[in-house]
Amino acid sequence: MIPEDKILERLGAIEDRLSDLQASKENSRMLLEQLTPIGNHAFRLMLDEMETLNGRVTLDDILDLCRKGVLTVPKLTWLLDQLENATDLWHILHPAMGPTFPHIVEMMGEWERNGVFAKMSAVKGAGGNLLNAMSPEDIAKMGEGLVFLTTLLQRLADPGLQAKIVTLVDVLSGIDMAKVKPTGLLGMVGALCSTEGKQTMGLIAEMLKTVGKFTTNAKIS
Repeated sequence: MIPEDKILERLGAIEDRLSDLQASKENSRMLLEQLTPIGNHAFRLMLDEMETLNGRVTLDDILDLCRKGVLTVPKLTWLLDQLENATDLWHILHPAMGPTFPHIVEMMGEWERNGVFAKMSAVKGAGGNLLNAMSPEDIAKMGEGLVFLTTLLQRLADPGLQAKIVTLVDVLSGIDMAKVKPTGLLGMVGALCSTEGKQTMGLIAEMLKTVGKFTTNAKIS
C-alpha cells in the first residue's frame, strides 16, 4: 500500500469518527432540548411547593423528623421480622386452609338458602325490641333472676339431685291413669297397710319433717 492510500484511509477513519461525534452531539442537543422544559417545569413546581411550606416547616422540624426516623429503626426492624413470620405462617397454613375455604363459602350459601341468616336477623330484631321495651330497672331485675336461675342450674349438676329427679319422673310415668279406680277409706287403709304404702308413708313423713325445718328457719329469719 502506497503512502497516499494510507493517508486517505486514515482521513476516512477520522471523518467517520467526526461523523459519530457530530451525531452524538446532535443527539445530546436534542435530548437536552427535550429535558429542558421538563426540568424547568419541575423546578417551578418545587419552588411553588417550597412557598407552600414556607412558615409551616422549619429546619428544626426536618431534623426532628430525621431523629425520630432513626430512633424508630429498631421498631421498623421488629415489624419487618413479624411480617416475615406472618408470611411464613401463611405459607404453612395456606395449604390446609385453602381447600376448606370453598367448603365454607358453600356452607354459608346453604345457610342463606335455609334462612339461617334471616332467622339470626329476626332474633337480633326481637332482642332489640325487647331491650327497647324494658327499662334499666327491668334489665337489672332480669339479671338478678338469671343469677338465681344459674344457681339453680348449678345445683341441678349434683348427681344425687339428678337421681332423685329421675326417680320422681319414673314414678310419675309408671302411673297408669286408665287403671286408677275410686277408692274409699277402707281401700286407703288397706293400701297403707301394704309394704309400698308404708314406704310411701315414710317418705311423706320425711318430707313433712323437712318442710317443717324450712318453715321453722323461715320464721326465725
